[in-house]
Amino acid sequence: MIPIYTAQSESEVAVISAMLQAYEVPYFIRGAAFSRLYPGLQIKDYNTQTFMVPSAFLELARELLRDFIQPQPQQHPADTSGSITRMFRVVIEMLLAGWVFTGKRWNKNQAEQDQPADGKELEK
Repeated sequence: MIPIYTAQSESEVAVISAMLQAYEVPYFIRGAAFSRLYPGLQIKDYNTQTFMVPSAFLELARELLRDFIQPQPQQHPADTSGSITRMFRVVIEMLLAGWVFTGKRWNKNQAEQDQPADGKELEK
């Protein structure tokens, strides 16, 4: 068995496995079970998933995985420059969705619990 590609994510593993199965290419994923036990940071030969195929199917597998092995650059890369409308949208989202962010906030129920039942403040 010859290693042909090391997947970067579980979704790549699923797509490549389906593709190889569809073309009836026998394969083995080295590290498949162990990588599911220890997900996260991919460390070579520790928790990576490497596809291996028999030498008889090597050319077919390389042709099928060509887009994964040598990805083509985007024809029209996304424009990431900051425009006025984008910055305005970010400010509005922060103002409208401010409740999403965590932090120390005043809790009405907690304030009521801190006061004694007779309504007088405790002396310190």
